[in-house]
Amino acid sequence: VLRYVGVVDVVNNKGSVSLKRYPKEHPFAQLSGSDNIIAFTTIRYKNQPLIVRGPGAGAEVTAGGIFSDILRLASYLGAPS
Repeated sequence: VLRYVGVVDVVNNKGSVSLKRYPKEHPFAQLSGSDNIIAFTTIRYKNQPLIVRGPGAGAEVTAGGIFSDILRLASYLGAPS
């Protein structure tokens, strides 16, 4: 299963986003709809990362956020209000 995955490396102050392949059994491959998932790998959770999974914002909230960003960009570029 292909997923876009964001990685935050706090120790090295780096971040990245890439398309990664996961086996069907992996928690990242089992998402559906607008679900979100985060895996925390820390000193305590090094051998078995802590997984937090739950519903995302959903289509309506996401569309509203994008529309708000478009209006803000239009205003910044000088569009009449």
